[in-house]
Amino acid sequence: MADKHATLYDFRDIDIMYRLAEESTNGGVGAREFAELLGFDEGDTRSITIRLAWMKRYGMVAFDDKERLWTLSESGRKVTAAHLRAPALRTVEQIPDEAMIEVMAQVTSRYQRGEPMLAHMLRREFMYGTKKR
Repeated sequence: MADKHATLYDFRDIDIMYRLAEESTNGGVGAREFAELLGFDEGDTRSITIRLAWMKRYGMVAFDDKERLWTLSESGRKVTAAHLRAPALRTVEQIPDEAMIEVMAQVTSRYQRGEPMLAHMLRREFMYGTKKR
């Protein structure tokens, strides 16, 4: 797959994190193997390595310099383990569009006072979801 990119608009952070959680059960996954799992050509690791480095900077993933393996950070593990349960998701889905302003106010409040890694993820998820397609 020539010229494949791994930007925020190509892959959501959470999707990369879920895949990394699946693949790194034995202590981590190398960039080459992970890139191939995401559909990159063999040996084409540059894009995914850059993306993972940014995600590391934000605290979503961790890198073992000695073993050269990527894993989820502790915060990243908490996020991937916190799937919304069906009843909670149904509650949010039933909120009228006009009332979603209040939900967004709650989200931005958590963005401002919460853990920095979660704030980055909230901001980036909003960017991904609001990009013109």
